[in-house]
Amino acid sequence: MEMKEIYANATFKVLKVTLAGGEEMPRHYASSDAFLIPEKGKARLQLPDREVVLEQGATFHVLDSEPHSLQVLEDFSAFVVLAAGAEIKFTDR
Repeated sequence: MEMKEIYANATFKVLKVTLAGGEEMPRHYASSDAFLIPEKGKARLQLPDREVVLEQGATFHVLDSEPHSLQVLEDFSAFVVLAAGAEIKFTDR
């Protein structure tokens, strides 16, 4: 998994997340709302009450502090838009 900040200003920041097929992003949450914008590939987003398949062309909103994980079905990259001061925290909850 690679996660790097590609843009930031006083209001928001954009991260690019890249994972290989079969890889997982462990359970985590962001300290602000997040918008996931898949660039390529396919992944399953596991939320507390549902699963969502993410693929190019589908933007998804994750609420502030909502724990979730990601299982990559095909090599996957996505942009994540967060508040400027937001952090992503990994958890075992």
